[in-house]
Amino acid sequence: MNKAITKDIEKQYLEAVKYYKEEIDTNTFPPLDYFINLAFLYWSFATEQIEFNDPNHIPDEWSVIGEKNFMPTIDKGLEYYHNNIELIFWRRYFSYRLYMSDFSEDDCKIILKTNDGHDSLVPYFFLYLFDKTSYEKQIIDLRKICDDLPTAKNIYINSFIQK
Repeated sequence: MNKAITKDIEKQYLEAVKYYKEEIDTNTFPPLDYFINLAFLYWSFATEQIEFNDPNHIPDEWSVIGEKNFMPTIDKGLEYYHNNIELIFWRRYFSYRLYMSDFSEDDCKIILKTNDGHDSLVPYFFLYLFDKTSYEKQIIDLRKICDDLPTAKNIYINSFIQK
């Protein structure tokens, strides 16, 4: 397993950031998950002071670093993975959560429909908040993915979909 993901799972988040960033900066075609996981950590640093930073001993200055870097990281990922559903979803979701931008169930469905909806189950955690029945199959599969690889992003998702 990659060092960045290992550090992420071990909750050594500042080390994970270092390794994700290094991998993105040195690979000619960095893996998609590195962009997503790094952006998620930056967003968490920027927005989740009590829920994330305090319990994980993230220094205060990382809130500013996170705020400056989460969206550029998503955008850089989109340069490599143009129509990736998960990157597009997180871009909308992060803005929704941080800036109270509009993002509805219908908006999320459009993301899935427009981009074929086959490359990620992640948007279904958001849809599940609106309808616990229609998305149960996707949520069962998503729970397994999150349980098998407990990165910060997957722990966050699990907090919404665990029974």
